[in-house]
Amino acid sequence: MNYKTLRGEILVVVDKEDKYSHQIEGTDIKLFIDKDFGWNEREKNAVNATVYSDTDIGLKEGTRIVCWHNSFADHKLVQTIQSKDESVYGGYKKVYIYAVSPKNIFFYFDDNGEPKPMPGYILAERIYKKAKTSALVLTDLSDEKENNHVIVTNIAEKRDEKVYESNIKPNDIVIIETMADYEVVYADKGREHRLIRVKVDDIIAIDHGYQLTENHKTGV
Repeated sequence: MNYKTLRGEILVVVDKEDKYSHQIEGTDIKLFIDKDFGWNEREKNAVNATVYSDTDIGLKEGTRIVCWHNSFADHKLVQTIQSKDESVYGGYKKVYIYAVSPKNIFFYFDDNGEPKPMPGYILAERIYKKAKTSALVLTDLSDEKENNHVIVTNIAEKRDEKVYESNIKPNDIVIIETMADYEVVYADKGREHRLIRVKVDDIIAIDHGYQLTENHKTGV
């Protein structure tokens, strides 16, 4: 195959069964997760891909990436390939080659397997206030999420020229626009993971006065 995209898009290889199994950490137990009938496309749609060939945006052939959950639409399909890997449904699975816009690539995995956001994005964790009461049985669901504060975990290696992006550092607590904390559901090493992706343009300010205490926790 010798394809060349014409609209600045890149070619990626997609295994749509990535999210269909989950290896329980520390065991040999693998769970099948049927995503076909889920209503939340962010949860069920494939987002993992592998770069098909070297690109002009710094991603090399074979780099694992994570994209927007609507990136792999039918009109972006280039080719379907029968693989030699076993499908969760039995027989051999199919993999797909798609054309993807760079703006829909959120992050990639470096040589150490660490997620690195693309320019224009950061990765973050939400901040929660721990619930306090003696009248109820408390769970993690009882904790109250800060609606407009997140803590930065990863920044892009190649920063945008915008001054405000270059000022953001890991462990900064930033104020973001409402609903800007997009939760990415992706697969890595046979397990389902979640990260918070924020557009740099949706960051309002760095809050140097916000203090994390024992009454807070962070996570997704």
